[in-house]
Amino acid sequence: MPVPLSLHDAQAQLLSALDSRPDSRRLKQILALAIATGLLCDPFVSARAVATAAPSDLPLAHLAFRAASPRPSAFAFAALIRAHSAGPSPDLALHLFSDMLRTGLYPDSFSFPFLLRASTRLHADPSPGHAIALRHGLSSHPHVATSLLHAYAALGLLDAARRVFDETPQRTTVTWNAIISCHAKSASHERGLSFFVDMLTHGEAQPNSDTFAGALACCAGVGALAHGRASHALATRRLAGRAAVVGTGLVHMYAKCGSLEAAWNVFDVMDDVKDASTWTAMIGGLAMHGRGEEAVALFERMVGEEGVAPDGLAFTNVLHACSHSGLVEAGIRLFNEMKEVYGIEPRMEHYGTMVDLFGRAGRLEAAIEVLELMPFEPNQVVWGSLLHACAINGELGFGERLEERLSGLGLGLGLGMVEGEEGGFFVGVSNLYAGGGKWDEVGRVRDRMVERGVRKESAVSLVVVNGEVHKFLVGDTRHPLATEIHRMLYEINRQIMSE
Repeated sequence: MPVPLSLHDAQAQLLSALDSRPDSRRLKQILALAIATGLLCDPFVSARAVATAAPSDLPLAHLAFRAASPRPSAFAFAALIRAHSAGPSPDLALHLFSDMLRTGLYPDSFSFPFLLRASTRLHADPSPGHAIALRHGLSSHPHVATSLLHAYAALGLLDAARRVFDETPQRTTVTWNAIISCHAKSASHERGLSFFVDMLTHGEAQPNSDTFAGALACCAGVGALAHGRASHALATRRLAGRAAVVGTGLVHMYAKCGSLEAAWNVFDVMDDVKDASTWTAMIGGLAMHGRGEEAVALFERMVGEEGVAPDGLAFTNVLHACSHSGLVEAGIRLFNEMKEVYGIEPRMEHYGTMVDLFGRAGRLEAAIEVLELMPFEPNQVVWGSLLHACAINGELGFGERLEERLSGLGLGLGLGMVEGEEGGFFVGVSNLYAGGGKWDEVGRVRDRMVERGVRKESAVSLVVVNGEVHKFLVGDTRHPLATEIHRMLYEINRQIMSE
């Protein structure tokens, strides 16, 4: 006759079973046993059950969580907050956090980063969470500080992210990586490079592959080839033979900085470590340099000979290559293969590239057909591609009909444009009319820009002199020798004209 287990032994066996990473069926059996024995009400068992179920079965996790009522443990709250922060309803993580505070429990350095992840996914202001972290003495913890950096940067609040960084007393490699990555993703590339140099100068943390990936993205953003080469050399030395892990960043950096040959050299020596992102970066580099046929051939080699499954970004790059090289039939075939062969649903950028592909080829009817078949409202990039196609093909009639249609929708607002992004679109409409000699219409569009306070973001040019990146605008006079420079340019131009 079997000896009945003591309550302590039964609890130990249940906890051990939960720790064994059971599959869904086995987990349900374990929880049924916990309910039958009354042990699911035990705070240790219920918390472990929540943590085990949450990543794969949220309803089951909530069942275990409710069993611990009226006072679930902080660990159980943290497990559910973590699951919802990455799940389909991140707002539930914030509600759970509020419930947690109401029960008198407080967050720790484990649960707080997941709360900030949920906040970031909801595009919510992280300031209230930051205040709570300060109140509970968590803001200086490296993981919490890193989460705050990313939360502020996701909203474009780089000044706030920098304040968090400056107030972090113990900066680890992860903290430095976060601030560099935040600036790289926010297109504040020069400042990101500055942080990279500061990290190397201070020597309080050693750079790793993520550090170099962020620095290379910044180099690519400003076209700083000299800095990129120096980072490549440093990565080779510091990573002790593991520089291949930043190979994708190197391929992208060299291609973006105009050194396609160097990008090929890096790509060729990565035989054993190439993944989909590496192939995609090289395809994108070829597309950037107008080498469309080579980009398509490399894509075919990737999926055919190498058997690497493409993702949405790979298709974006190869379709971009087709668009800029006039490979219309290849572009149509690849776009159709996305869903039919690879099961990838086309996104906004894929439809936009097809609009651009047909537009550049002068097939405006086909471009409009793609636009009308889109399963979602076109954004400003797609409309802009169509408008550009009208301009380069001299199709003023098409352009006028397009402007009428957009005017009915609000010309900008409601088209996926946010305030500040409309300037380029208005200028495109103005240029279209200017190309057709309709100067009254040009004036009308410009007047509307003034009425709505719309301004086009000024494009900048970059030049590297003695290893330093200089940024300047058309007609820029900020240089202390601007007058002398313009006088010299005038004299050179005069001599050319006289010759």
